Amino acid sequence: MPKKATQSSPPSSPPSGPAGLADRIAWLDSQVRDDKYPTYADICKQFEVSANSAYRDVDYLKYILRAPLQFDYEKGGYHYASRFKLPEIRLTEGELAALLVVGQLRRAYSGAQFEDVLASAMNLLTKQLDNHVNIDLDSLDQVLQVDIDPFPQIDLPVFQELMLAIRNRESIVIKYFSGQKAVVVDKPCDPYHLLNFKDNWYLVAFCHEKQAYRDFLCSRVLAVEHTNVTFIPDPDFSLEQHKKDSELFAAESPPIEIVAEFDKYAAHWIRLRRLHSSQKVIERSDGSLEVSFQVLSMENIMRWILSFGEHARILAPLELQERVRRAVSRMNYLYNRF
Repeated sequence: MPKKATQSSPPSSPPSGPAGLADRIAWLDSQVRDDKYPTYADICKQFEVSANSAYRDVDYLKYILRAPLQFDYEKGGYHYASRFKLPEIRLTEGELAALLVVGQLRRAYSGAQFEDVLASAMNLLTKQLDNHVNIDLDSLDQVLQVDIDPFPQIDLPVFQELMLAIRNRESIVIKYFSGQKAVVVDKPCDPYHLLNFKDNWYLVAFCHEKQAYRDFLCSRVLAVEHTNVTFIPDPDFSLEQHKKDSELFAAESPPIEIVAEFDKYAAHWIRLRRLHSSQKVIERSDGSLEVSFQVLSMENIMRWILSFGEHARILAPLELQERVRRAVSRMNYLYNRF
């Protein structure tokens, strides 16, 4: 039978042995109850675990155990929005998979480096499964990492500040990296919406400088300055109409046919999951693969194919093949100039 989570607070210093999920959740619950407003960093410091583990602990308490956990921006930490009693901690196969996926998403959006999977936490997690399940986390994580369109790197604190400004209807000034000028500029604006388009997040805002609605790429927002000035939203603004009028959404480019080959080593990972809904796969006698699919942007594909190193090669289109060749040539120069 799964062990019940202890309700007593662990010692203030890090435990002498590896702490499991139940210990960390009990500690997090006690910190929230004592109005200490814990953060991810506090979990990492208390138990000497990675940021990925801390993210999963908070997600487990909030989404799996249904705790009314909320982040207090004024206090800078988590608190309970209503009364909550910590239930018995039982982890099912589905919950484990959910935590792994959430952890991957957080890693992708925060840009954190992938670290060794927490063996101590997994020992407890697998023991608490209702059925006997053997999981090779290294292999599973490789599968989860293989993605045709890598997530853009977004600063989560900045993303949260944007959401806060939208909710409070507060005029802000964003520090924005201009791709055309390659400089950081101040953009005073009234934030309206955050939306995802082609795997990128955009801030829809009324730009004070242009006196028009603009779409700002969130990965280029470096910082948010609060003005404490409340704006009155335009009652005539329509997000759907904005999407019809915006150059961003109107500039739909035709799909690009990509053809890539993967050697015997890389082909093993490609076979584990379907890369794209339009993919076509040709199996070769030597164990390698030829894969074709259609995409809307070559930027993500270029970074993705380079992640396979010498185990993959672009066959078509020639433009993308040439861009990869120039990137490899540039890397060769950087590594051989000293």
